[in-house]
Amino acid sequence: MTTRSRLSQAVLALVAAGASSAAIAHQFIGEQEGITLKAFRDGANVWTICRGHTEGVKPGDTATPEKCAAFFASDIGVAFANLDRVVKVDMSETMRAALASWFFHVGGGKKARESTLIRKTNAGDRQGACDELPRWVFSGGKDCRIKANNCGGIVERRAAERELCLL
Repeated sequence: MTTRSRLSQAVLALVAAGASSAAIAHQFIGEQEGITLKAFRDGANVWTICRGHTEGVKPGDTATPEKCAAFFASDIGVAFANLDRVVKVDMSETMRAALASWFFHVGGGKKARESTLIRKTNAGDRQGACDELPRWVFSGGKDCRIKANNCGGIVERRAAERELCLL
């Protein structure tokens, strides 16, 4: 019995081609975030625009596709910088892309930096670190495993990050 991948054909093709973690993360995160040109409140009640951009976003803000592309490139750079600040061991390109996606989504705060996920990564426990990703399924204090909380996309994203992490 084969299990269906949670990863898109585009992400799998990049992995198969030996693409860099940056290229894989750009595709993966872009698919996960989608794009919205008008500011909205996300599931954690944070003003957001474009592909998950939150810095300085206010009600009524709009952006062009070009501005969104610039925000996205910058935000991915921040995610990789946060990752590189705390992970002190070599990782596969896929694990690095998955953890960059996680940092992109949860930010580089103390909880993420001092998490069991990062401790296991730095201890060289790839399986254990990747297995931590599905634990990060809360948004705005809500458990996204509960359907009524209407944030199940986070559960799916973590499962896809875990799959990418283990490739």
